[in-house]
Amino acid sequence: MKLLALSSLAAALLASTLSCAAHAADANDPIHPLTRAEVRADLEAWQRAGLADEWRGDGTPDIYSAEYLRKMATYERLRATRSGSPATAHAASVG
Repeated sequence: MKLLALSSLAAALLASTLSCAAHAADANDPIHPLTRAEVRADLEAWQRAGLADEWRGDGTPDIYSAEYLRKMATYERLRATRSGSPATAHAASVG
């Protein structure tokens, strides 16, 4: 059972790493390191959207469920409004 939990954790970390790389590639300045305030703001958005609750425990959430997708859209909207870019905020509210 522990092996299954470790492999789930490894898969989640890999997905997170790939997601971060994708976000960095989309940025205007891919070399720009995040500040402590930016990381904290992102974590706050993740928690406010309810995604932290989805990833508690050993199981993986159903990332295709309507509830999870709603939370992800909320997270992306919160991130876009914090970035200060009107174009990014508009794209997040439309998508």
